[in-house]
Amino acid sequence: MAIPFRADPPGPADSRRWTVGLFVSSDCTRISATLVAARGQALQLHPEVADGLIVQVPAETAQLWRQLAEPGAARDGLETLAALGSLRTQLADVEASVVDALLDQAGMAPAQILVIGVHDPGLWGGNKAVRESHLGLSDPARLAEATGMNVVDAFPGRDLAAGGQGGPLAILAEWTLLGDPRQSRVLVDLGRTTRLSYLGAGTAERGPPRLLAFDVGPGMLLPDLLTQRLTNGEQPFDPGGKLAVQGQRLAPLLDHWLADPYFRRSIPRWHPRGVRPERFLFDALQRAVEAGWSVRDLLCTATHFLAESVARAAARDLPKDAPIDQIVLTGGGQQNGMLLRELASLFPKVPMVRTAELGIEGEVLAPACAAVLALFHVDQVPANLPEVTGAEVARVLGRLTPGSPQSWQRLLSTMHGSRPMVRPLRSAI
Repeated sequence: MAIPFRADPPGPADSRRWTVGLFVSSDCTRISATLVAARGQALQLHPEVADGLIVQVPAETAQLWRQLAEPGAARDGLETLAALGSLRTQLADVEASVVDALLDQAGMAPAQILVIGVHDPGLWGGNKAVRESHLGLSDPARLAEATGMNVVDAFPGRDLAAGGQGGPLAILAEWTLLGDPRQSRVLVDLGRTTRLSYLGAGTAERGPPRLLAFDVGPGMLLPDLLTQRLTNGEQPFDPGGKLAVQGQRLAPLLDHWLADPYFRRSIPRWHPRGVRPERFLFDALQRAVEAGWSVRDLLCTATHFLAESVARAAARDLPKDAPIDQIVLTGGGQQNGMLLRELASLFPKVPMVRTAELGIEGEVLAPACAAVLALFHVDQVPANLPEVTGAEVARVLGRLTPGSPQSWQRLLSTMHGSRPMVRPLRSAI
């Protein structure tokens, strides 16, 4: 799927820095790519989405990912290494082809791209006894060799090393893309997991305004699984909420879900694999058998549950003096009419818009954030906020892999001309 060109193409005296962002979906089935044109540097960065593209990952590559990532997929050590090597190689080749297609679509020459930013789901490990670890799926050397471009990837690593959770890392990038100097916005991501980002009003003259991001709770995967059960797998999701609206709101189930211990956890609150809906789903199905509830009733209640969890998270976890002037919706749930109506009823005085109304299509936001994170790396901007990730200090994120000698020299020249942000002495320790 192609996304229309928005920014003006580069001219002879163009001072903008052009960057490609790549984002691999959480299930490794899609790669979304975007071309970003940015004026300014560091926190004075003003990025604009220029073009975008969404491509399906080949089935055999996605299957390799499932073999490695699914719980209980224990394998022989050598077999695991072989599968991981194949996955990284295949994914890098697909990413390179996506970059070529995007630049061809936009009429851009590879030499005009300063850097590629890559964010993928990675493989995560760890438990209560061992700190979480992250291994990116990207093979930056292969991608740099295939495209000739510099690559920045592996953003979670430095945050984890600084004692953080490894995410959410996009909040500062989201602010540069969607922040407003006059009004505070709450970005509600209605994806597989529901996430909330608070983008305070203000400009960067004295540093960024108040920013916060965290997981709210289960997302659209919960009603999707219920829809698949209701339709015997014929429908992967409930289009527009048309099935949910046929059911009834089950107050006992809604109260039971909202009483789950997860919702009493304090922030920072984030998990690399999101909030899994299985325990909510299985518990509901067992109760439905006992009480005679229909799957439509469960689906209707799940929609109310998602909306109510957003409202409660905003009231509980946002600072009491943090105003909400506008709600910005992204993710697949923004197409669910019933869910939007429920959200509107819970925030009656707050206008709601979609990211597309602000110039950024929903599936372009994530790769645009990857592009901005790459520029933050170039400008030496610490992009992880300790109050968001739990890190002890903010750090410059990502790993830089040089492209061709010409591309590398151009990047070095750009970095030499930039002035790193002034940080408190404590941040340098």
